[in-house]
Parts: sequence; C-alpha cells; structure tokens
Amino acid sequence: MTIIEDEIYEVWKELSPSDAFRQGLSEYAGKLFIPTPENKGRLLEKIKELKGRTSDEVQTKFLTSLQGSLEYHEVPGDLGEILWTIFGHLIKEGINPEHLLSLLDDADQILANAREVYDLNKLPLVLKITLMNKCTGILGLLDVVYKETEDESLKAKILDISENVKSYRELIVVEGIDKGDFSEVFPVLKEHKDLDMGRGDFYPQLIKDFYDYYETPDEIEDKALSWLENELPELKSTAGKLAEIYKIPPDIESLDAEVAKRSTLKKSELLDFIKNFRVKARNIVEGKLVRINPGYDTRIIPTPDYLVNFIPTAAMTTFDTLTDKPFNLFFVTTDEKRSPASSIPDIFQLIIHEEFGHCVNFSNSAVGFGTSPTLIENLNSKLHYPISEGISFHRELESMVLLEDLVSRSPEDLSEEEKAFLDTLAEYGDIKTMFLESKFVLYKWRIMRFLRAMSDVRINMNKQTLPEFVEWASEKTGFAKKTIYDQLFIFQEHPGYAPCYSIAGMALKDIQEEARKNGKDILEFNTLACSLGFPPRTVWEERLRNF
Repeated sequence: MTIIEDEIYEVWKELSPSDAFRQGLSEYAGKLFIPTPENKGRLLEKIKELKGRTSDEVQTKFLTSLQGSLEYHEVPGDLGEILWTIFGHLIKEGINPEHLLSLLDDADQILANAREVYDLNKLPLVLKITLMNKCTGILGLLDVVYKETEDESLKAKILDISENVKSYRELIVVEGIDKGDFSEVFPVLKEHKDLDMGRGDFYPQLIKDFYDYYETPDEIEDKALSWLENELPELKSTAGKLAEIYKIPPDIESLDAEVAKRSTLKKSELLDFIKNFRVKARNIVEGKLVRINPGYDTRIIPTPDYLVNFIPTAAMTTFDTLTDKPFNLFFVTTDEKRSPASSIPDIFQLIIHEEFGHCVNFSNSAVGFGTSPTLIENLNSKLHYPISEGISFHRELESMVLLEDLVSRSPEDLSEEEKAFLDTLAEYGDIKTMFLESKFVLYKWRIMRFLRAMSDVRINMNKQTLPEFVEWASEKTGFAKKTIYDQLFIFQEHPGYAPCYSIAGMALKDIQEEARKNGKDILEFNTLACSLGFPPRTVWEERLRNF
C-alpha cells in the first residue's frame, strides 16, 4: 500500500467506522461517525488535500464519492446509520454490552447534533416520514436488545436513548402516520401539494459524484422511458399467454394473484425451500453464467420485524470482506403486509438477483477470485451500488434465457443437475407454464426498475411528486399503486440510487453482447465482472470492454 492509499484508507475508516467494522476491522466496533460541522469540515479539507496529491482515477473518484457524502448530507442518513450499525453489531457478535454502550453513546450525540444543525420543521414531508420510519425501526431494535440482555447498564442506556428517540420523533411527527406503510402514507402525501425534495439544484452533480454516472438526469429519464416502452409489450404478451392458460383477464394484478395461488408457499416453508433450491440453482448457474470462489459463504435469514419497513421483499448485506473469511446475509421478508416473494417464480427471481448477483459479486471481489482488486476498490462506498445492482439486474435476464433453453430441451439432452433443477420447479406445476410465470415475473421487475430510474429523476428534479408519479406509473403499466409505492418509497432518502439497476445493468448488457460478438467466453466475462471489486463505474466498464 502506498502512502496516499494508506491516508485514503484512514479517511474512509473515520468517515465510515460502521462499514469498517462490518468489513472486518474489529477495532471499529461500537463507533459511529458524528457529523458535526467541525468533523465534516475537517474531513472535507483532508479529502480535498488528498485529491490534490493523486492523479489516479480510482482514488480521485473514490475521494469524490466520500466528499459527496459529506457535502450532500441529509439527516435521514444519520438515523439509518444508527439502525444498520446496531443491527450489524448484533449479527456479527450478538449482544456485546461494551460495544453497544459505546455505540449508543455515539447515537445520542448524533441525535443531539441533528437537533442543533437541522431545522427539522422545514424538512420535506417525505423525509419527515422517512425519519419517523427510522425512529420506529431503532425503537424496535432497541426493544429486542433490551429483552435479550441481562446487562443492567445496557438496559438503563436503552431506556434512556429510547426516550431520546421518541422525543426526536415527536419533532417530525406527521399526523395520521403510525406504522408508516402505504395505507397511511400515500393518502397523507396526496393531500399535500408541495412535496419538493429540495434537491433540484444539486441532484445532477450528486449522481455523478456519488455513483459515477456519466448520464445526465434527462438522459437517465429518457433511457428508462425508452426501455420501458420497448419491454412493456413483452410483459403484456407474456401476460396474455398466461391469461389464456388461467382463463382470467390479462391484467397484471389478477395474474400476480393467480401465479401466487398456483405455486405459493406457506410462510413456514419459504426459508427451507430457498435454502434447498439455491443449491440446485447454483449447480446450473456456476457452470453456465458465473464461476464462484471455493470459500463462498452466504446465509439465509428472515428479515426481522424491525427492518421490514426498509426491506419490503429481500436484500443482502456483506460482512468481513477485508478478512480472509467474508460472508453474506440474505434477508427474506415474509411479512404479508409488505411485498414478500410468495410464488415459486418470485422466489426464483429473488435467488438469482440477491445471491447469484450481489452475494457472488461481493464474495468473489473480496477474495480476488481470478483478478486482484486494490484495497480502495474493495472498500464500501456508494460507488459499489451501480456495479452490484447492474450485475444483479442483468443476471435476472441471463437466467431467464438459460431457463428457456433448459425447458425447450428434451430430457435426454439434460444433465443430472439440470434435471434436478427442473424437477424442483415441476413439483409446483407444468414446467412450461412455470417458465411463462417466471418470464412474467422477470419482466414485471424489469419494468419496475425502469420506473425506479424515471421516478428518481422526476421526483428529485421536482417534475412530479411521489404520488403523481405513482399514479402515472400505475396507469402506464397496470401495476397496483401499492406495488409501485412499496418499491419507490424506500429510495427517497437515497437520491441517485434507484437508477443503478437499469442504467448500469443495460450498459453491462451492451458490453457483454459486444464481447459475445467478438467470440469471448461469456462465463469468463461474467466472472471477471463479478470479481473486479468496486472501482468507479466508468473504470469498471472500461476494464470489461478491454476483456
């Protein structure tokens, strides 16, 4: 490691101690970055000084992303950091009173700083509701720890900070909202005409600094709309074929319900099915789509109740990627009030995206599988979102092409692993119908990702409010308003994140197609894409073009 790399590493650790701990640096247990004006100013000066001393593109853009996280800082991120840091500590080490006491002391300082620095009354309504949800999540998590711990000092601290969180929540309370779900929030938002997020002036620069987008907001919106227009007919065509089989109207919500009814799993069966099916899926994926490192370790767990507001369907998070034993957690939401995967096609989509996209990406990169990312390229930052989301988004389409090939072949042309994979699906219905159902789910999610990209631009540039976009999108696609809302609201505190899936994924699709035309081995191409770590998106794409 060079001197400047070491200095960048130190800045990252100070700014992101929770990430440092989650990635395996135990000395950062029990720490949070407290974003006081003094702390932010000091780190900004250091970042600018480092940028002036390096000409390396990866280092410069990494520092720019860190700089953006300080310059475009918003208060909901503080409470989100508290929530996820406590959760990360519980997952890694259980209830460690010493570390949790330290963590809660820092959390208290963050709450005090937020009251002092921000005029909470002037926050956009959407961010107030987001903050309320964060407070609810923190209180739920603290309640879990309180009930489990026997340490009296920790119990006393939890009672104390819980009162602080409740007091904080009262400052931004929105009348009519308690649980924070669609049934409460959407009507409240529709009543308010002024839902400007206050980001229009800096959003174009933010998306470039945070995520290394080279598209302008207008280009993101135009691309997403064109992709939606191109692929919506495929969704409707598949819906029509299914409707003929089911003998029901070809509307999206009716088909969703029928797909779920025909192959739904009980809540008690969901996790066991996923754990079994993922093994059979890996036998196929690893030989056809992406190679996976021998030490790969991903663990399936149900989404805890206190996180379902933030994980309506599923998610993953990674741990210890700066050690020689990285592992992933794959959260599966089973709460029927959210948007859980229930049908076999939904679950197939879920496993492909979360595990054979994200989890393989982080694991392969952490161990340098077949390539050697630098330390900076393996540090968690906002730069990783377009890469990992893009890979996962495109992996869904690749997997559907693979499934179509398997279904179209005669049994004698299938390997034993391929037969076992298809037999698992066939237990829940006719395999060709199951393929159509899976294709329907795929295109439904692709359309949703295009909507996410468009909504991010329109809402943050104040072209449409969130309810206006939801109603437009529902009319355009036939999706239920609740379905769209559940998949958009969670992104309102993260401007620029929602386009990552389709914008980076469609770019990856184009680069892969060019590689295929040039006779390249796509298994090796995909393995490289999943193993390069997380340099800026422009650098990552250039390396793939040079493959």
